[in-house]
Amino acid sequence: MTEHRYAQLVRLMAVAVAILLWIMSIQFSAGGFNFVMPRYIWMGYALGIAVTVLQLVFAEEGMKHTLTLVVVGLLAYGYGIFTNIVGIWIAQGSPDLASNPMTLLFPTALGFILEVTPEPLLLWGLVGTGIRDALGQLFSNQSNSREAY
Repeated sequence: MTEHRYAQLVRLMAVAVAILLWIMSIQFSAGGFNFVMPRYIWMGYALGIAVTVLQLVFAEEGMKHTLTLVVVGLLAYGYGIFTNIVGIWIAQGSPDLASNPMTLLFPTALGFILEVTPEPLLLWGLVGTGIRDALGQLFSNQSNSREAY
Protein backbone atom coordinates (compact mmCIF):
# COMPACT_ATOMS: atom_id res chain seq x y z
CA MET A 1 0.00 0.00 0.00
CA THR A 2 1.42 3.36 -0.95
CA GLU A 3 1.65 6.27 1.45
CA HIS A 4 -0.99 8.16 -0.55
CA ARG A 5 -3.46 5.25 -0.43
CA TYR A 6 -2.86 4.86 3.30
CA ALA A 7 -3.59 8.56 3.86
CA GLN A 8 -6.78 8.24 1.81
CA LEU A 9 -7.84 5.19 3.82
CA VAL A 10 -7.26 7.01 7.14
CA ARG A 11 -9.28 10.00 5.91
CA LEU A 12 -12.10 7.74 4.74
CA MET A 13 -12.13 5.95 8.11
CA ALA A 14 -12.17 9.34 9.88
CA VAL A 15 -15.29 10.34 7.93
CA ALA A 16 -16.96 6.98 8.69
CA VAL A 17 -16.14 7.20 12.40
CA ALA A 18 -17.36 10.82 12.56
CA ILE A 19 -20.70 9.74 11.09
CA LEU A 20 -20.90 6.81 13.52
CA LEU A 21 -20.15 9.12 16.48
CA TRP A 22 -22.84 11.53 15.27
CA ILE A 23 -25.38 8.71 15.14
CA MET A 24 -24.41 7.61 18.66
CA SER A 25 -24.52 11.18 19.95
CA ILE A 26 -27.94 11.81 18.45
CA GLN A 27 -29.23 8.49 19.86
CA PHE A 28 -27.97 9.25 23.39
CA SER A 29 -29.16 12.84 23.10
CA ALA A 30 -32.67 11.70 22.13
CA GLY A 31 -32.59 9.24 25.05
CA GLY A 32 -31.39 12.01 27.35
CA PHE A 33 -34.23 14.27 26.28
CA ASN A 34 -36.37 11.38 27.49
CA PHE A 35 -39.70 11.88 25.79
CA VAL A 36 -42.12 9.51 27.48
CA MET A 37 -44.81 9.65 24.81
CA PRO A 38 -43.78 7.63 21.74
CA ARG A 39 -45.32 10.05 19.27
CA TYR A 40 -42.85 12.75 20.40
CA ILE A 41 -39.65 10.68 20.18
CA TRP A 42 -38.98 12.05 16.68
CA MET A 43 -38.51 15.47 18.28
CA GLY A 44 -35.54 14.20 20.28
CA TYR A 45 -33.88 13.03 17.06
CA ALA A 46 -34.77 16.27 15.27
CA LEU A 47 -33.23 18.27 18.13
CA GLY A 48 -30.10 16.10 17.96
CA ILE A 49 -29.75 16.78 14.23
CA ALA A 50 -30.43 20.52 14.70
CA VAL A 51 -27.82 20.71 17.46
CA THR A 52 -25.31 18.99 15.17
CA VAL A 53 -25.91 21.55 12.41
CA LEU A 54 -25.60 24.42 14.89
CA GLN A 55 -22.29 22.98 16.07
CA LEU A 56 -21.00 22.76 12.50
CA VAL A 57 -21.93 26.41 11.96
CA PHE A 58 -20.27 27.45 15.23
CA ALA A 59 -17.11 25.47 14.45
CA GLU A 60 -16.80 27.32 11.15
CA GLU A 61 -15.95 30.72 12.66
CA GLY A 62 -16.38 30.28 16.40
CA MET A 63 -16.37 33.56 18.30
CA LYS A 64 -16.22 35.56 15.04
CA HIS A 65 -19.91 34.83 14.38
CA THR A 66 -22.69 37.17 15.38
CA LEU A 67 -23.50 37.18 19.09
CA THR A 68 -26.66 35.17 18.44
CA LEU A 69 -24.80 32.37 16.62
CA VAL A 70 -22.05 32.33 19.25
CA VAL A 71 -24.56 31.98 22.11
CA VAL A 72 -26.70 29.44 20.26
CA GLY A 73 -23.59 27.48 19.22
CA LEU A 74 -22.30 27.32 22.79
CA LEU A 75 -25.75 26.36 24.06
CA ALA A 76 -25.94 23.63 21.39
CA TYR A 77 -22.71 22.10 22.71
CA GLY A 78 -23.96 22.39 26.30
CA TYR A 79 -27.32 20.83 25.39
CA GLY A 80 -25.64 18.04 23.42
CA ILE A 81 -23.17 17.20 26.17
CA PHE A 82 -25.84 17.26 28.90
CA THR A 83 -28.37 15.14 27.00
CA ASN A 84 -25.62 12.69 25.99
CA ILE A 85 -24.61 12.30 29.64
CA VAL A 86 -28.21 11.70 30.70
CA GLY A 87 -28.82 9.34 27.76
CA ILE A 88 -25.71 7.28 28.54
CA TRP A 89 -26.60 7.22 32.24
CA ILE A 90 -30.11 5.97 31.37
CA ALA A 91 -28.65 3.38 28.96
CA GLN A 92 -26.50 2.10 31.85
CA GLY A 93 -29.65 1.47 33.88
CA SER A 94 -29.62 4.77 35.81
CA PRO A 95 -27.09 3.77 38.49
CA ASP A 96 -27.63 5.21 41.96
CA LEU A 97 -25.60 8.42 42.07
CA ALA A 98 -26.14 8.92 45.80
CA SER A 99 -24.32 5.71 46.70
CA ASN A 100 -21.58 6.10 44.08
CA PRO A 101 -21.24 9.50 42.36
CA MET A 102 -18.25 8.13 40.41
CA THR A 103 -20.71 6.28 38.16
CA LEU A 104 -21.24 9.62 36.42
CA LEU A 105 -17.58 9.85 35.30
CA PHE A 106 -17.93 7.52 32.32
CA PRO A 107 -21.14 9.10 30.97
CA THR A 108 -19.59 12.56 31.39
CA ALA A 109 -16.38 11.69 29.56
CA LEU A 110 -18.15 9.78 26.79
CA GLY A 111 -20.88 12.42 26.45
CA PHE A 112 -18.23 15.11 25.99
CA ILE A 113 -16.24 13.04 23.49
CA LEU A 114 -19.33 12.17 21.46
CA GLU A 115 -20.34 15.81 21.28
CA VAL A 116 -17.06 17.54 20.39
CA THR A 117 -15.29 14.92 18.24
CA PRO A 118 -17.42 14.35 15.11
CA GLU A 119 -17.27 17.82 13.53
CA PRO A 120 -13.48 18.28 13.48
CA LEU A 121 -12.97 14.60 12.63
CA LEU A 122 -15.31 14.80 9.65
CA LEU A 123 -13.77 18.03 8.42
CA TRP A 124 -10.25 16.65 8.82
CA GLY A 125 -11.27 13.57 6.83
CA LEU A 126 -12.82 15.63 4.04
CA VAL A 127 -10.62 18.72 3.93
CA GLY A 128 -7.52 17.75 5.87
CA THR A 129 -7.38 20.80 8.08
CA GLY A 130 -7.90 21.40 11.77
CA ILE A 131 -8.98 25.03 11.39
CA ARG A 132 -12.70 24.38 11.93
CA ASP A 133 -12.55 23.12 15.48
CA ALA A 134 -14.92 24.40 18.16
CA LEU A 135 -12.49 23.94 21.07
CA GLY A 136 -9.73 25.43 18.96
CA GLN A 137 -11.97 28.41 18.24
CA LEU A 138 -12.52 28.91 21.96
CA PHE A 139 -9.17 28.15 23.56
CA SER A 140 -6.34 28.83 21.15
CA ASN A 141 -4.92 31.24 18.65
CA GLN A 142 -5.96 28.79 15.96
CA SER A 143 -8.76 31.14 14.87
CA ASN A 144 -6.11 33.70 13.97
CA SER A 145 -4.54 31.40 11.38
CA ARG A 146 -7.31 31.68 8.78
CA GLU A 147 -4.78 31.67 5.92
CA ALA A 148 -5.07 27.88 5.77
CA TYR A 149 -8.34 28.25 3.87
